[in-house]
Parts: sequence; structure tokens; C-alpha cells
Amino acid sequence: EQAAVMAALAELHVHGVALDWRAVLPGGRRVELPTYAFQHHWYWPQGVGDRAGNVAAAGLAAAGHPLLGAAVGLAGSDGVLLTGRLSLRSHPWLADYAVMGSVVVPGTAFLELAIRAGDQVGFDVVEELTLDAPLVLGERDAVAVQVWVAAAAESGRRGVSIYARPAEAAEDEPWVEHATGVLTAGGRAAAPFETVVWPPRGVSAIELDGLYERLAWDGLSYGPVFQGLRAAWRGEGGEVFAEIALPGQVESSAGSFGLHPALLDAALHAVPFVGLDDSEGGWLPFSWSGVCLHASGASLLRVRLAKTGDDSVSVSAVDATGEPVLSARSLVLRPVSADQLAVASGGRGTGRDPLFEVEWSPLTELSTADAVPVAVLGLDLLGVAAAWETVGQPAQVHADLSVLADPVPSVIMAEAISDPACGVVESAHELAARVLDLVQRWLADDRFVDSRLVILTSGAIEAREEDTVTDLPAAGVWGLVRSAQLENPGRFVLVDVDGRESSLSALPEMLAWVLASGEPQAVVRGGEVLVPRLAGSKVADAAGRVWDPEGTVLITGGTGGLGGLFARHVVAERGVRRLLLTSRRGLEAPGAVELQAELIAHGAEVTVAACDMADRDQVAALLAGVDADHPLTAVVHTAGVLADGTIPSLTAEGLDAVLRPKVDAAWHLHELTRDLDLAGFVVFSSMAGVVGAPGQGNYAAANTFLDALAEHRRTEGLAALSLAWGAWSQAHGMTGTLSEIEMRRINRTGMPPLSAEQGLAMFETAAASDRPMVVAVPLNLSVLRALPEVPHLLRGLVRAGRRSAVATQMGGGVDVVERLAGLEKVDQVQLVLELVRAQAAVVLGHTSADAIQAGREFRELGFDSLTTVELRNRLNAATGLRLPATLVFDYPTPAILAEHLLAEIAPGESKATELSLLADLNRFETALSDTALDDLARNGIVTRLRQLLAKVSESSTETSEIAVAGMLESASTKDILGFIESELGRLKDL
Repeated sequence: EQAAVMAALAELHVHGVALDWRAVLPGGRRVELPTYAFQHHWYWPQGVGDRAGNVAAAGLAAAGHPLLGAAVGLAGSDGVLLTGRLSLRSHPWLADYAVMGSVVVPGTAFLELAIRAGDQVGFDVVEELTLDAPLVLGERDAVAVQVWVAAAAESGRRGVSIYARPAEAAEDEPWVEHATGVLTAGGRAAAPFETVVWPPRGVSAIELDGLYERLAWDGLSYGPVFQGLRAAWRGEGGEVFAEIALPGQVESSAGSFGLHPALLDAALHAVPFVGLDDSEGGWLPFSWSGVCLHASGASLLRVRLAKTGDDSVSVSAVDATGEPVLSARSLVLRPVSADQLAVASGGRGTGRDPLFEVEWSPLTELSTADAVPVAVLGLDLLGVAAAWETVGQPAQVHADLSVLADPVPSVIMAEAISDPACGVVESAHELAARVLDLVQRWLADDRFVDSRLVILTSGAIEAREEDTVTDLPAAGVWGLVRSAQLENPGRFVLVDVDGRESSLSALPEMLAWVLASGEPQAVVRGGEVLVPRLAGSKVADAAGRVWDPEGTVLITGGTGGLGGLFARHVVAERGVRRLLLTSRRGLEAPGAVELQAELIAHGAEVTVAACDMADRDQVAALLAGVDADHPLTAVVHTAGVLADGTIPSLTAEGLDAVLRPKVDAAWHLHELTRDLDLAGFVVFSSMAGVVGAPGQGNYAAANTFLDALAEHRRTEGLAALSLAWGAWSQAHGMTGTLSEIEMRRINRTGMPPLSAEQGLAMFETAAASDRPMVVAVPLNLSVLRALPEVPHLLRGLVRAGRRSAVATQMGGGVDVVERLAGLEKVDQVQLVLELVRAQAAVVLGHTSADAIQAGREFRELGFDSLTTVELRNRLNAATGLRLPATLVFDYPTPAILAEHLLAEIAPGESKATELSLLADLNRFETALSDTALDDLARNGIVTRLRQLLAKVSESSTETSEIAVAGMLESASTKDILGFIESELGRLKDL
């Protein structure tokens, strides 16, 4: 009735009837329709959505379950069919469950469906339920679900099957069976485990810090809704006890489920501690046996998991009072593979060879904006000043930043155009160094803190099929500046124009649109603005050339991690029999001799040569030495080095060192092989160039050059493929030296590392296509949605981020300035300090701000230059301030940094006293947590602290406040521990 009433009122509303109608729904929830026509918002309560409507009119009965819409008995038997429709729009909490980058319906949801089906026919035990195939949900797809309950057999058992297919599928499209099982009756007598004492006696606590990060490394990414594991303990017999709670954003919906799938799934996150064979992580429910739901609607569980086999556990769950909720005789778990997800996705989501391309789409959300005045730096080779003259906005041309007079313009434009008189390699180095110097001076000068620097290139981007890359060196600038943009949000804009007069004359208006839109990158083609968006690649639509197995394949960096991986691959899978592997040290490189012997044992002729591929003469000599009877057939350029550093710390020498093995080597190979009719010319690029990479501006620059070179070669009719890889697992590529904090940072980007199997499969798919440039990266959509802001490049794949309640609790997305207003001084201090600790915890990958002590130095906590930049950006976003990149070096502890932030937000008020006091209290807290205390000692210390608090509260003068702060200011950790020891002694004497 509620749904019908709302539907009728909504129909009146959309026909223009002005309504002022309010209703209080069950549970006290208020729903209000808009008071004027065509105000487009979603007004259905969560849980109605797609399932609202009168199913009785269609001859069906309401299913009364959040995952199902209707039920109907089958004529001619006592079988039953239940139907539903699932999508991330109707069930947004499902987005928090991702496996290897794909959103997957959790196995506990299938169990919930089977339990509900049993309730429909009066069968209370799921005797068996086996998950046959994962159900992948695309970002915008919906799937239809059917749950079939067969007629009762003579044994009294009923079969149950769960099917799904795309909701918009044609009638003849087959249904996929995702789960099958058997229902029985008579399971209400199952007894739970004893919970009179909780946690049970004799158990040892299990450290959970970092658990969800470790699971993410194994391909299991749980968003806030599924992170319900609160505590775990290991029993003397090896069993594991755990406490699970539904997060607040879904807790209110627990009553509509038998057992919320997120709650039960979170209970299984403790399985790795049970000690299954190879159960470090990555295992998912496969087969349930003897499952009975004893009580519905639980939002908190106490669980016992016990090993019953090499790959199975029993599960018992009770509520907070010890009453039984669920029991399962056995749950078998199995690892899920990328291949299973590939088959299951059927082309939806990112489960199948996650290959993408950068598409340049028209900027459609155009706001009215007048041409903005600009200053132009350099020689103005394109005639920018003249273009602005035509719109009545004179643009002054300046030789350099240093000659700009105050006040500086809000927009300054600098051309990045290579010198055609120089060679491509020389120009690539010179132009990148020149732009790096400009960007560094821009960031170092406080005069430009509120201005934007627009880097203008011409012919550096191939945005349409008719485009041609005419300035290859300028392409490298895009990778460099993309990284600068990520390190310094809002400070830089990239724009490329083609050589047509119409593009330049439209530039003033087009730039105004770009600046108003907030887009960080754009190209202007004629009178149109195009912006980059990542989209699914069309690589499967074409077939590439076959590599001649009798020819020679050259692999640069061939003795490294990726080089060796692909050398083995082309021998085993492509039948290559002659390999030429290069590295700087040749056979002296670590593992080179062993790799050569291994490949020879597989029937290949292998030459390992020492060659500096950045030296044109050495490359020419290398190619001249290839056997004429087995000419060069293909090139795979994997070589590369890292010299990471944030933009302010990069040097020209570090820039050259990274460009040489990428840019120089690739260009030499291009020039020296262009007449050989190669079947394959594959360069290994990086996602770092496509989206930018904080701390890797030089590496990003090298890789965007490779992408442009591949497009340039394809325009000339030559074989070319640039594979922009995501990060590889630590066993391969350049991630082997990364720390745990750095790996956590990679996972937080929503682009988890590639496995060898994934990478090789993507290589084959891309190599069989006619695409010049492909992005090969798995995307973790649940992580991307939870980002404070989805990167512009990914907004074609991922909807704008949904606010995370967990992030909010940790200080993210809060208007700190508004919250400070009206607070007492001590509360202001506490608020800012907790903000700093919370954001620092997020940056370092901790699950709680408790891991960040207010008095410890940031460097001791694990901060480096890159994590420092990330913390600065997060604090900028939270406070609206413009903080320097050297923030944690200038203010070395969270307490000192909080003092600075509060002074910036509320200038003129000194908070040093309060901050010092809080810092010492945090040190005191740390000392207490590291000291074992019995009840008597603990009560004594609490009493003394309360007495001190009473003294502080009674004092109203600044003098007494400072006196108290000074007393604690001089106390060291040793003094605090001494205080504790004296208290223990005093209490012992008593």
C-alpha cells in the first residue's frame, strides 16, 4: 500500500501537479516529495526501488525480501519460483564486495536466497548448497534472478537452484545456473556453542590490524559494509572465535533479511586464522552443508569457526545474548580464479582481460563562461596573445615567471613545444627538463598559490582518428604534468591544440569552459573541447599478424623480471625459437645464465647480449648481428628504470636517467627497424603515464612518449602496440622493492597489482588487435567508488564516489571550519588533532587512528616524501587551506602540525598549551597500553587522573591552565612509567 500510494502521488507530481505532501513511514522514516515539478531526485526509500509496484496484478505474491521481488507457485506441482532483480543501483551495498577488481554477488547472498526459498515451502535446513559460478555485477548492469524450488521428493527433500542473466536479455538468452542444492526440514534442534563467558576463557587475541589490506592484496576487496569483523581470538583447540557487527549504514536493514549477507560474510573473514591448507587469503565460500537459520534479523554475531578438513570449517553463530542465530555443519572454501570471473562476467565489468583505451569525448556540461585574461610565458610561437586580442582580452607575453609583476594573473599559460631543429631524443630530454624547471619554480613561489598554470602543447595528443602526433617530445610533457597535477590538485591544466587556425581562434572560449568545468586535461579541435575518459577496449574485434616462429624476437630488458616472464611466454605459447635478450650487463646480470639455460632446455636458441639500448650505435651493431636466415620478426621493449621522487625533488639528472632506457631506446629501435616489416613492435608503457603517478613524474613522462610513438608508428603503417600496464605483483616488474606501505598505497588507488597470468592473457588479447595503445589494468570498482573524488579519467567507468561512513568517522569529507565554529577551545584542539591522526592513518593504510600517536614524529610513523604529499592533499581538502609539500618536515609530529593548522584556520589564537597537554596525554595513553595492570592498579590510576581532571576543570584562569600544562610538559615517558610504578607500590602497601 505504501508503494502504491507513493507511486500514485509521484505520477501526479511528474504531470506538473504541485504537491506539498509528507508521510511518516514505518520505523519513523520521513519521506517528502518536492514542492515543484520536475525536481529530479530519487525519493523511494531504500529497499523499494526497482521492486516497487503491485505484483499481485501480475498474478504473483510479494516475496517480502530485499533480494527478491515476487513468488509464485507452479501449476501442476508444489514447486515454487521466486524472482528478483539485482543491481548496484537497487542494492548499492553490493558494490563493497569485489573480487580481483570485479563486483561479485557474495556467496552468503546465495545462501540467504536458499534459506528464503526454504521458508517459502516450510523447509528450514539448507542441507546442501554448492556455488557453481560467480555472479558478476557491472557498474550499470542489472541482473534478473530466479530461485527454483522443486517439488518434494519421496525422501522429503527438495532441490533448489539459483539462476541469473542480464535483466535486459532477449527471451532466447540462456539463464546461467549459479548455485544448486537441497532443502530439508527438522533442523531447529541444533545447539550453539557456549558463550556464558565472552570471549571464552583460555583464548588469545588475534591482531586484525591490516587484515583488509592483506585480503585486498589477495584479490578480495571489502568496502565498509563488509568490514564487520571487530575482534577475533584463537582457542586452545585451534578454533577461532570472532565478534561481528553490521556497519551503521546497513544496520537498520538487518531486520528485513534472514541473516544479512554482509554480516555472515564478515564472519568468514576470520577463516584464514583457522589454519586451512594455504589459507593466507583469497578463499571464498564454495559449498555449504547442514545450514540452519535459528533467528532472523541479527545485526551482531559471536561466531565459532572450527576446522573440519583441509579446506572446510564448521560455523556456529549466536547473538549478543548467546541465543543461536545460525549453524553450519560444514563450509568448504575454494580460491576463485581470474578465469572463472572472466567466464562469469560475460563481458560485463572488468573480469575479462581488463583492457581499456583512452577515448576523447566532447565536454558536454558546458557552463557559461567568458574568456579569462591570461599571461603568456615564452616566445608565444602559436600566437596565443593574438587569439586573446580578438576577444578583447589583451594577453601580455613574458619571457619568464621571474618578470611577472604583482598582482599575478589568475591564469598563466606556458607553451611546451619542441624545437624541430633538434632530434626527437634530444628534444624530449630538453623539453621535459624545461617544463620540470618551470613547474618546480611555480610550486616554490607563493605568489602563484591561487593561480593556475596552463601547459599548452600542439600535436602531442592523438584524440581522433584523423589526428597525427606531430610533436613526440611534447607527449612526454603530458605524463610529467599529469603527475604534478596529482601531487598538487588544482594547480595545473593541460591543453593540446592541433595546427588548425580554427582551434587557436576558439582557444579563449574553450579554455574558459575547461577552467569552469574543473577538468584537468583537454584538447581543442576546431570549436570543440574533448576530455579524456577510460573506456573498454575494442581489442577483441580484430586479428593481428602472426609472429614467424623462424624469425628472431628481440626483448630489451630481457633478463629482468618482466623480460624473463615474456621470454618464457613467447617460447611456450607463441612457438618462438630464436630469442635475442638484451640488458646492460648481459650474461653478468643476476639470473641471466639460469634463464638462458631454461629457455634452451625448452628448445629455443637464446642469445643474451650486453647492450645499452639508449646508445644508437650499440643498437645498430646489435641489429646488424642478427642472423640473416632468421631476420628480426618482432621487438618487445620492456626495459626501464625508476628514480622516484616528488616533483620538487626531481633533478634533470634523474629525469635523464629514466628517459634514456624508455625514450632513447624506443626511438632508436623505431628508426633502425622501420624498414624491416616487423610483425610486432611492442613497447611496455605504464598507467603512470596515462593517469599520472605521484612521485613518478619522470617515469610518467617516459611512458607517455612511448604511447605517442606507438600511435605515430601506426599512422605510418608500421606495427605498433603500447601496453600501458598497471602495477605488477611484487614477483615481477618494478614493484619488488616496494615497502608494505607503498603496496597499500597502490591498492588504495583501486588498481590492484597484476598477476603473471593476468598480464600474459592481456598481452595476447592486445597483440591480436589493431589498436596502437591499450591500457592493461584491473580496476577495483568498490575502492574507486569510495575515493573522496573519482579521477576525471575514470568517470566514464565509475559513477561519482559514494561517501564512506568509515571515512567520515576517520575525519574525511568533513568541513572542519564549520565544525570548529562555536566549540570551546579544548574541543577545537581535539577536533583538529583527531583530523590529523585520522588522515595520517588513512595514508599509511591503518584501519584506525589509534595507530598514530600524537607525540611521535611522522618519519618514525613511516612517512616519506610521497606519503607526505598525500597527507598534505587530504588536509587541504578537509580544511580548505593551501599547505606546503614540506608540511610534515616543518611540523614533525601530529600534535605540532595540529597546532599549526588551528592557527591557520583560526589565526590569532594560540593553542600551544592545549596541544602540548593533549600530546602528553597521548604519550601517557601509550605508556598505559604497554603496561600490564591488574584491576586494583587500574582503579587507582583512574582515581588519580580524575582528581587531576577535577583540578583542571575547577581552574578558570589562564595561569592555572598553563601551570598544569607545564607540569605535564616536562614529564617524559620514563617519568610517566615511574608514576605508574609508584602507584603500583602504593596500592600494594595498601
